[in-house]
Amino acid sequence: MSLVEWVLDSAVPGGRIRAGFTSRRGGTSEGAYEGLNLGLHVGDDPSAVARNRLSLTSEVGFITWMDQVHGANVEVVDSQVLTSGTPGRTFADTDGLVVDASLHPCSAAVMVADCVPLLLAASNAPIAAAVHVGRSGLFAGIASVALETMRERGAQGIRAYVGPSICGRCYEVPADMRDEAESLAPGSYSRTSWGTPAIDIPEALELQLRKAEVDDVVRSEICTMEDARYYSHRREMAAKRASGRFVGLVQVRRDTPF
Repeated sequence: MSLVEWVLDSAVPGGRIRAGFTSRRGGTSEGAYEGLNLGLHVGDDPSAVARNRLSLTSEVGFITWMDQVHGANVEVVDSQVLTSGTPGRTFADTDGLVVDASLHPCSAAVMVADCVPLLLAASNAPIAAAVHVGRSGLFAGIASVALETMRERGAQGIRAYVGPSICGRCYEVPADMRDEAESLAPGSYSRTSWGTPAIDIPEALELQLRKAEVDDVVRSEICTMEDARYYSHRREMAAKRASGRFVGLVQVRRDTPF
């Protein structure tokens, strides 16, 4: 049983790109975190999380991680980082990783539990990105920063995969926050299924991606708050429980060195 549901597995000139998402399936975490919790910062038993991460690494190989801060900082993972011996495995204060690795496969993970795990993949070269898009990142335009970083390295024909996340009918916010969101990120204005103000991050994100000339945008129909197969901070918060984290992953392999 694969721990990752791959939504892309494609040969590109010079290499190969895979992109996909984990869920709660598999793993050794217990209690509120039951399943494949990959977050070390949410109160779960660190040894259980370590086993979960080891299981994922055993399946996909080398993974780079981020200490996400809801910002708009994007870092590049390339052969220079991977051979430096530092800090290629975890990037501090980062919400986007562009992977342009050499020869051996390298993956980048974005951890979420309602925020959007955005995966980007070039069609002309083995260049991809994993991006954390929460409300603040949406407002700051982190998707555009990641796209620009990829294009600076020669990426073209970029495809976007908007992974499982809280939907516009569930992400309840105060009315003034919804109005502010719409002014900063058009398309985010929404209403919950029970009639209160809400924000639709996936909708606004798709508009940002298309404005940035990404023509191929694939959106998951899964709402994390509605689907118990995925961790959801808001769902667990309502039950006064902690929530684990699942990840979006991009894996890049070059056939030839730079």
